[in-house]
Amino acid sequence: MKPWMRKFVGVVGATAAAATIPVVVAPSAYADSAYRCNYPEVCFYTDPNVQSAIVARFQVVTSSWQYLQYPNTGYAVVNTRNDDVAYVLQSDGKVLCVKPNGSFGSGERVVAVRIDSRSSC
Repeated sequence: MKPWMRKFVGVVGATAAAATIPVVVAPSAYADSAYRCNYPEVCFYTDPNVQSAIVARFQVVTSSWQYLQYPNTGYAVVNTRNDDVAYVLQSDGKVLCVKPNGSFGSGERVVAVRIDSRSSC
């Protein structure tokens, strides 16, 4: 086989091999954000209004409490996670559960959060 023919066959072979490699496209991530809280965060706001300033952001699933550095009296919480609940510990000892993609506001003082991989409260 002539040298130019080897190059031609090599190029054609490489092109054919590349054409048979399946192209895998990753599915787009289902990412939400709400009230300036980005996926996959659980955010706390300065008062029961989600239009107020964000004072804390958490995103790690843990088996223990993650304490807020500056606990507020009166807060809102937004959970942008799609499959995980967030437990909120208030200063009165009450534990509330925020569903995936859920939110609420309270007049109580919030102390800590625990993100759990459960999908429901």
